[in-house]
Amino acid sequence: MRLNAQIYRGQVHNVQRVRFQKPGFRPRSIAITVLTIYVGWSVYARLVLDPLGKAIMDTAQHLPEDEEEAPPIFIPFPGTTKQLKPRPYRGSDPEWQEFLKFSRDPGLSKRVREELAQFVRQLAEKHPILQLRGGKGMKLRRYWLDVDFPTHPPPEFERSGIEITDDYIAWTTMPVDSSIVFKIRQALWPSALAKAFWSFTKVMISDDARRVARMLGLQADDTPPTIEQLLARHQQMIRGSQTNDGSPKPKQPQLLGDAQTQKAIVTVADNQGLVGKPPLQEDLDANPGKNGISAVYAHFFRGIMAFKMKLQQSWRPAPDYPPRGSIIVQGLVELDSPKAWLVFDVKAAWDPKTKSYDSKSMRIHLKRMQMKRQGPLGGA
Repeated sequence: MRLNAQIYRGQVHNVQRVRFQKPGFRPRSIAITVLTIYVGWSVYARLVLDPLGKAIMDTAQHLPEDEEEAPPIFIPFPGTTKQLKPRPYRGSDPEWQEFLKFSRDPGLSKRVREELAQFVRQLAEKHPILQLRGGKGMKLRRYWLDVDFPTHPPPEFERSGIEITDDYIAWTTMPVDSSIVFKIRQALWPSALAKAFWSFTKVMISDDARRVARMLGLQADDTPPTIEQLLARHQQMIRGSQTNDGSPKPKQPQLLGDAQTQKAIVTVADNQGLVGKPPLQEDLDANPGKNGISAVYAHFFRGIMAFKMKLQQSWRPAPDYPPRGSIIVQGLVELDSPKAWLVFDVKAAWDPKTKSYDSKSMRIHLKRMQMKRQGPLGGA
């Protein structure tokens, strides 16, 4: 009855369900598709693939034959690096024979030491800080350089891994450069970075604990007032010393006089490097982001400084060993500049094979700088 009533009122629509069926594959359409693919592939192979194959064959015939085999692929495994025990030089080794030739030639020894001293002078002349403090036109004054013949070659390292070639795949052991070994160790075990981060963490925890203790009243706040706080206090005292019409109030005893306040302001400003440049309250109010940045910087300042100092103390660069068979030349080099005398501590390796110094393992350190003119630090 309800359905009939809806039909009479015209609220029921006659809905017919329709299902669309996809047409099936006909033999004619299948044949047309296969024929189209065959014709297209034949045209593509004849116009594109055949000329390209002929061009590749012609190019390969004119290329020279490479008789050298491709180097094998070596995949090292971590944790398999070990240092080999160095064997001392023997009298029959070619490195020791070079040492003998060098020792029998006094002229070569003098020339090698002179070359190192001149290299130090040229390096000091190009250094901007040394040039600023010592002046231009540095001259070689004297040098004390000794020649040492190492009894052992530099340490060698090896690591194991999988070697892949065209003929076989095997587990093998191959030598590795010492500098790569130390760089990998520093990357996997960053002890200097861990020590620096620990110093940063200790300083931040200590500062936060002290700040919380002051907030809870467990510790007195001994932090000196900032320049902004002193200026605000001084302005409040000035406003309090005047009446509504601007005339001064009668003098009353004060806990902190105007002169004392100004002296404290000048002292804090001098410590903070703000003499002659007091901060404007309007600028701080117009740029509230500056206060937030300053607060964040002040919060992490001591921690960041501790991090930098500890990292500088504990960081050691990866050592670079000199080439095998190198002769060690080390000692002091003194330079004469217009304003000061400079003394450098030098250690370098001279390679008899290349007849030159190894720049990677060379160490040059400024040991002493004595100014020619020196005045009293305490004044006249």
